[in-house]
Amino acid sequence: MQKKQLTYSFYNWKNSFSLKKQDNKLYIKVLDINYSNKLEVINTYFKTKPKDNLSIPVVYITNKAMKLAFLDELVENVLNNLKHLPFVYDEVQFDCDWSLMSKSKYFAFLKRIKASLNKKISATIRLHQIKYYYKTGVPPADYGLLMYYNMSNIADFDTKNSILDNDIAKKYHYNFDKYPLKLKLALPLYSQAIQFRQKKAIDIFEGVTKQDFLKNFKLIKSNYYEVTKSFYFKGRYIYKGDILRFEDSNLDDLKVALNDFFYISKNRFDEVIFYTIEYKNKYKIEKILKG
Repeated sequence: MQKKQLTYSFYNWKNSFSLKKQDNKLYIKVLDINYSNKLEVINTYFKTKPKDNLSIPVVYITNKAMKLAFLDELVENVLNNLKHLPFVYDEVQFDCDWSLMSKSKYFAFLKRIKASLNKKISATIRLHQIKYYYKTGVPPADYGLLMYYNMSNIADFDTKNSILDNDIAKKYHYNFDKYPLKLKLALPLYSQAIQFRQKKAIDIFEGVTKQDFLKNFKLIKSNYYEVTKSFYFKGRYIYKGDILRFEDSNLDDLKVALNDFFYISKNRFDEVIFYTIEYKNKYKIEKILKG
């Protein structure tokens, strides 16, 4: 099976947008919706203007918000906020890790948004939502965006790499031949470190590299570093004896993930979206796409 030519794009997931130059198609988080005692909506602040028709707004909604908020309130909030975006778009993407309890409301929400906007709608999909799609349901969207990362329990001390673990991913390689929604693929470019104290996860540090562990740490096993001296690390105080697990998305793992998805999807996809634009220059993207 010959691979088709793939296009690639990036996510912008900050609460502010300030890119002065936009060379690629971008999926831009524009709304961050949560629920505590009431619906909470955070709008992305646009310091610069994204390119028209080369930028897709993404609405992130927590499962808690989807469960507890009134459907009318959710729909109204989203539609009103989308009206004020400073760029022209022909698609909206929704990121909600729905559950069995919120499935019906979420699917109804997507249908109402689609009817009101009359634009293309896409929805993020997790691996388990394909393996068990007959139970989790298939969102009423034009296509799904498979998030091929965050597939392990980040808080488990024994997790190998919560960002990307192809051995874990293979456990979910079922029902792709039956899944009725066209899929695109999202891959991670980021790195992070999880801080543990007595094997309990207490904090996360983003954008960490292996060079950050050259001083005041000792390697105790692959990618696990013990703090040898209490000090400020990335602006936060960490204590002697704490353990940090370094997690990364390395080039070889990304190539394996892409090739695995190529075979299970029967080459029925045309775009790869990388998370996030901040790490655009981490690798030559073409090296990943060649597999």
